[in-house]
Amino acid sequence: MTVQAANASFGKSVKEFWHALLLIVPITLRWVWMLITNINQPQVKKSEMIWDMLSKNMDRYAQNEGLKKFEVSRDEKLKKYLQGSDVVLDYGCGTGAIALKFADTVQEIHGIDTAGKMIEVAQGKAAERQIENVDFAQSTIFDERLRSESFDVVLAWGILHLVDDRQNVINRINDLLKPGGLLISATECLGEQKTAITSLLSLLMKIGIFPIMLKFFTVSELEDAIICADFQIVQTEIMADNPVSCFIAAKKTEKTTKQQNSSKELK
Repeated sequence: MTVQAANASFGKSVKEFWHALLLIVPITLRWVWMLITNINQPQVKKSEMIWDMLSKNMDRYAQNEGLKKFEVSRDEKLKKYLQGSDVVLDYGCGTGAIALKFADTVQEIHGIDTAGKMIEVAQGKAAERQIENVDFAQSTIFDERLRSESFDVVLAWGILHLVDDRQNVINRINDLLKPGGLLISATECLGEQKTAITSLLSLLMKIGIFPIMLKFFTVSELEDAIICADFQIVQTEIMADNPVSCFIAAKKTEKTTKQQNSSKELK
């Protein structure tokens, strides 16, 4: 590597770390203050408070230059895979940014999130913009009201590194998809390589002052979990490297009659 290339790489890393700090520091400070002012609240209540706190500033956080630079790439990928006849589930929809932006490219889109305040914000934006083929509900991916094989596409954008049982979640996504349906995801694979950002996040979580419990795993571990859930990976692309952010599009494999009968016998 030439000196010029090394300097450029160092400058890029410094810039990425700065953008990350502009997200991490405000979130951490707000959370510490919330812990101080709600010290007697039970742990379950505090877990709910994390996402309620973030809902107030989520759209502002999305304007962070470190995140905003991915929008063009994200939009290109979603336009590539979403079709006008699709019924879409936006899992972990947050305040509805993706669902609302792509509502006019699909038949209908259903956003779910466990955070009630996030859903309130999303519903307010949908009403304000008079978008009628989108709905939002406070729910989990395991909600029995979500019927098997009822979606053409499940979006899991920025969510799989937040869940406790990644394999069960991906299995459930497979169950919700129609045969041949698509899982479209973007995931922070924080275990892929150690960087200043991942080291900082790990430290803040260990000492208990960063509110979001991120899961550390590699790209290959994520791919293995998706393949184990009876998906065929269509596309994998590294969208960022500090930390590693991986885009994956995967197609639900269509089981043969023999495989379906075998599955029924096992049950």
